[in-house]
Amino acid sequence: MSDTTVWKPLAIVPYGAVLHVPAGWEAMPPVPANGPEILRATGGPGRNLIVFKVPARDMTAEKVADVAQEKLEAHGYGDFTRTEARFGGRQGVALDFLTRHGSGAVIYRTREYFAVRGNAAFILGMGSATWDEHLPLIEEIAARFELTD
Repeated sequence: MSDTTVWKPLAIVPYGAVLHVPAGWEAMPPVPANGPEILRATGGPGRNLIVFKVPARDMTAEKVADVAQEKLEAHGYGDFTRTEARFGGRQGVALDFLTRHGSGAVIYRTREYFAVRGNAAFILGMGSATWDEHLPLIEEIAARFELTD
């Protein structure tokens, strides 16, 4: 992102979270069929994100990521890599994975960020078919995500 990017906050009430997105992005209601989704946002075709909130049940961000990875694997996602990452002002986890076409070609790459606050885990998921182009934006949005205490 450039230093001239104008950011706008999207408060996620009543969850005590604030998602900052570039001006021009818009919030959309969650899709109930997609589980514990609390917000969607889009910046146009190929620029979408989802925020989830799940019970942490005394789990660390790493353990929440383990559970998510198991569910994602069961739905056919693969090639998982994991790194430590600051997210929501806390030590968290970034989990990358791929969606492949039946021929094996990569068609979409996704990153999910995980952080735990109290009894809740927050997950920010963003992906792209043009990963190298969108990765700086994905990282900047994640870096600006706030969990208020």
